[in-house]
Amino acid sequence: MVAKIILPYFGGGSAVWTACMLFYQSLLLVGYLYSFCISKLKSVYQQLAVHGLLLVVGMVLMPLSLESIATTEISTQPFVDIFTLLLLGIGAPYFVLSATAPLLQYWLSHSVKSAQAYRLYSVSNIAAMMALFCYPLIIEYNLTLSMQAWMWSGLYIAFSLFNLSCLYQVYRNMDKTAARPVQPEQSKLASGANVIRCVKWFLLSATGVILLIATTNNLTLNVPPIPFLWTLPLALYLLTYILCFFDERVYLKWYWNLMFTVVSLVALFLFFIGSQFAITAQICLYLVVLFVACIICHGEIAKSKPGNEDMTLFYLVLAAGGCAGSVFASILATELFTQYYEYIVGICLVFALSVAMEWQKQQGKVERKLIYLNVAGCLVFVSLFYLMQSQFNKYNIYESRNFFGIIQVKDIVNIDNPQRRLIDGYTSHGAQALDYQGKPRPLSYYRPETGIGIMLNLMADNGSGNKVGIIGLGVGALAYYGQADDEFVFYELNPDVEYVANSYFDYLTSSAATITVHSGDARVSLANEYQENGTQGFDMLIVDAFSSDSIPQHLLTTEALTLYEQHLAANGVLAFHISNSYLDLRAIMSGIEMQSGLQSRYFKTSDSATDADQAEWVIFTSNMDYLAAPQVNNKSVPLQEVSQNVIQWSDSHSSLLSVIKL
Repeated sequence: MVAKIILPYFGGGSAVWTACMLFYQSLLLVGYLYSFCISKLKSVYQQLAVHGLLLVVGMVLMPLSLESIATTEISTQPFVDIFTLLLLGIGAPYFVLSATAPLLQYWLSHSVKSAQAYRLYSVSNIAAMMALFCYPLIIEYNLTLSMQAWMWSGLYIAFSLFNLSCLYQVYRNMDKTAARPVQPEQSKLASGANVIRCVKWFLLSATGVILLIATTNNLTLNVPPIPFLWTLPLALYLLTYILCFFDERVYLKWYWNLMFTVVSLVALFLFFIGSQFAITAQICLYLVVLFVACIICHGEIAKSKPGNEDMTLFYLVLAAGGCAGSVFASILATELFTQYYEYIVGICLVFALSVAMEWQKQQGKVERKLIYLNVAGCLVFVSLFYLMQSQFNKYNIYESRNFFGIIQVKDIVNIDNPQRRLIDGYTSHGAQALDYQGKPRPLSYYRPETGIGIMLNLMADNGSGNKVGIIGLGVGALAYYGQADDEFVFYELNPDVEYVANSYFDYLTSSAATITVHSGDARVSLANEYQENGTQGFDMLIVDAFSSDSIPQHLLTTEALTLYEQHLAANGVLAFHISNSYLDLRAIMSGIEMQSGLQSRYFKTSDSATDADQAEWVIFTSNMDYLAAPQVNNKSVPLQEVSQNVIQWSDSHSSLLSVIKL
C-alpha cells in the first residue's frame, strides 16, 4: 500500500518496490534485534512492561497519514529518500509489528506448548501470504488509497489491543513471587564451533532474499510494477517458509536439488530471452524457479533450527541475512553490475550452498552423488551463461544501470539496414541508421508513417514557431520533426538516457528546433512549472514515457490529465504512445477521452520489411483542421471503434489487472 502511495513521486519504476523491500528487511532486523535483547531482561515483568509501552506508542501514532508518506521533495538519492519517507511514515508501527511475532513465540516456547512454538512461524507466514493475495485482488481493486490507510490503521489498533490482552493474560498467570518465572536454558550456540551454523543461516536467508528481489525486478522489467506482480514472488517466498517450518519432511534433498538443476537452465533462458514469452508464461516460469530455490534455502534452515533457548538469536540471524541480501540486491548490485546479474549470482549461491551444506554435514553420511550433481549443475549453468552472455552482448557499445533501470546501446550490423538502438531493459526505445545522409530519419515507433509522425508533419505544414512538450526522451527521435523557430521541450527521468541521447545519437544535435531537456519526473516538473510560471502553452504534448515496456501508471490518471490540459494551448494536441506487448491501454485512453471531452483518433502502424516495430498512438484534440486532414482520416479511426471498454484511473485508485494481455 505504501509503495503504491509513493510510486508516482519516484517515476513509477520497479526499483521503488526494491527500495521498500530493503526497508522491510532492515526494520525487520531491528525488530528481531529488539526481541533478542528484551528476551535477555532479568524479569518477564520487565519484558511485558517494555513491549506493552511500545504497543501503546504505536496506537498513539494512528491513524496512518498519507501526507506523512507522500512528498515531492526528491533528491539525487532515491533509495535514501524512500527509506526516509518510510521511516517517518510507518517506521514506528512497523517496528512494533516486526518485533511481536518472535517475542510471542519465545514466551510460548517456555509454556506447555513449547513444542509447537516454531509452527507459529509457519502460521504467521500463512496469514501474511493471505494478506498479500487480498491486497491486489480485493483491497486495491475496490478501495482508494485513503480508504486503505484508514482500514489499515483500524486493523493495527485492533492488533495492538489483542497483543495487550495477551500480555495481560501472561501477567495474570505468572507466579507473582518469582523474580524470573521462566529460567531459560543456557545457549547452545555460545561455543565457537556453532558459529558455522549461524553463518549457514545467514547465507541461506540472504540467498533467498536475493532471488526474491531479483525475480521481482525481472518480472516487472517489462510489465508495470503493480502490486499483483510484487506480491506473487513474495507470496511464493513465504509459502516455502510455511511448508518447511510446518513439516521438515517437505524438503527432500535429492528431489529438490535435482529439480533445481533443471529449473536453473529455465532461469538462464528467462534471463536472456524472457521477453519473448507471453506474460503468463513468464510469471509461471519465474515463480517455479524462485519456489524451488527457496525450498532448498528454507528447507536447510528449518532442518538446522536450534532449540527454544536460542529461538530469538535464530530469528535475529535470519533477519540479518535477509537484510544483507536486500542490501546486496537493492544497492550493491546497482553499483557492481550493469545488468540484473544478481539473479545469476543467486542461482550460483544455491548450488554452492547445497554443496557446502552436504559437505559439512555433522550427522549422517555425506552423499557424494548429491555433491557431484550440484557441482555439475553449477558448471553447466555457468558455462551456458558465459556462452549466451557473449552472444547477447556482442553488439553492445554502451551499458549502464541506476535506480531507474538498465539501458544498453547496441550497434546491430547483421541486418540489411544496420542500426544503432537504445535498449531499456529488454525493449527498444528508438533507433538510428548507422549509415545516413543529412539528418538521421526516425525509425521504429517514430517513423513518419506512424501516428506521431503524421501529426508532427501536419503541425509543421501549418507553419513554424510551434512549442512541443515530450514526456520521455528516448533517443530524441521526435526532435527530427522540429523546424526553425520551433521549441521542443523533453522531460526525462533517467539521467543516463539523456547522456546516451546526446552522446550516441544525432537527433538532438541535428534538429533545427531549439531543444531543452528537463531532468526529473515529468508530472513533478510540470506541476512545479505551472505553479511558478503558469501554462507552458504547448501546441502538442506527447506522453511517451516507458521503463522497458512498462508505462508509469501515474502518467495516465485523471490528475495527470488535468495537469496536461493546463499546459496545452487552445486547439492543441495531446498524444499518447500506447504500443505495448503486455498491456492493452485503449480502455484507459477511452477514459481520458470521456474526461477531457476532446475528440480522439487511434493510429496503428504495422511493422514492415524495413522496420519490425508496430506502433500504436492515440491523439486527442478539438482542432477540426487536424481531424479533417486527409492523412489523419486515411491512417486513423475514432477510438470508440477499437475500444468499447472505459477505464478511468486516479492517483488514489488504479489497477492494471483489467488491462493486462493474458
